[in-house]
Amino acid sequence: MAQYLLTYLQRIGDDYLRWAICDTNKKTVRSHDHGSFADAARAGERRSVIMVIAGTEVLLEDVAVPATNLSRALKAVPYALEEQLAQDVEASHFAFGAKLADGKIPVAVIARDSMDWLKSQCKQAGLTPAEVIPETMVLPLVEGRWTVMTNSSHSAVRTSLTKGFSCDTELLPLLLNNSLDSESEIDVDEMVWESLHFSCGKDRYNLRTKQGPIGMRSEVELFADGLSKPSAQPRTSPRINLFQGDYGKSDTIGKAWKPWRLPAALAAALALLWGGSSYLQYNELGQQEKQLRSDMVATFKATFPDARNPANDPVRQFRSRLKVLAGGNGIDDGSFVVMMSALGAALNEIDKPLVKSMNYRSGKLDIELEASTLQDVDKMKSELESEKKLNANVLSANKDKDRIKARVRVESNT
Repeated sequence: MAQYLLTYLQRIGDDYLRWAICDTNKKTVRSHDHGSFADAARAGERRSVIMVIAGTEVLLEDVAVPATNLSRALKAVPYALEEQLAQDVEASHFAFGAKLADGKIPVAVIARDSMDWLKSQCKQAGLTPAEVIPETMVLPLVEGRWTVMTNSSHSAVRTSLTKGFSCDTELLPLLLNNSLDSESEIDVDEMVWESLHFSCGKDRYNLRTKQGPIGMRSEVELFADGLSKPSAQPRTSPRINLFQGDYGKSDTIGKAWKPWRLPAALAAALALLWGGSSYLQYNELGQQEKQLRSDMVATFKATFPDARNPANDPVRQFRSRLKVLAGGNGIDDGSFVVMMSALGAALNEIDKPLVKSMNYRSGKLDIELEASTLQDVDKMKSELESEKKLNANVLSANKDKDRIKARVRVESNT
């Protein structure tokens, strides 16, 4: 990214940011400004965004973890830090940095309420930070020296590659004295004397260092300087991006996907079951088709013993033989179509007809059917003859219980 927007949130809960547009190639800072999250989002359009937040909300620790099974060890880290937390483990968000040379893992801990507020503010404003970093981890670092930043009310101290703290400026002397272990042989006064003190804005705080305060236009300018150092680049730096885990982009997708995992698994199982069932049905239908073809061949051979090759398309051969038997008039000629159309219309006019069989031969259609009354049979005959091209004759009509069995012949009158 040639340019990026660097924003600074000094207090969680305030809709107020300071920012600057930074050029990574020239390592310069320009366009200092301040305003709301929404204002920063407009300034960051089409630019990558890095957000630095006050370290007062963040606990930084290095935790030793076993060399094997790192993922399982990281799950135990929260409980190893439980006594140092201001809130319950379940109410805390844990973010991890890259493993250090001594094998320890840098950890940043912040209240979930703070992360929820920050995520919500960014979403509402349309601000999409690629990284959210505690301020102590972006202060310029010189090996063996502390880096102290002060403004009119707020201070941040970086004591090592991964350690530091933030506080109100009036509490700075007290916390500096408590920043080393009681067993440490390092003299606090000496470390303060040798430290780099950056005084931002209109700050007048005098830390009494050997070099004296180094004036900076703003905290953002100082952070940009820290980020421009080779050791501060994401791939080589232990700096911790708080937007990870539950608050990371990929994990947001994971959280949205999580409730659907069981339904998706069930859907996959059903698809597999359906596929297996379809395969079995396909095989079964294939077997039935073979049996049906075998039955057709056997029927054709029994009906026409003189057939030379009954297995070669028996259906087509059946049709050809029947056409010959019908005197050359197949069932597809015009008179047959007219007869069937008229028969359908006639049957619709009578009560509960039941066609038992039909036989078409030499232009004549013989119909065997059942009807409710003799009058229905006569009505059907009249309906058939309403088609001017047809003649209809009742060949027989007999009463069987409460039904009439009849045979009717229909033929063309042309």
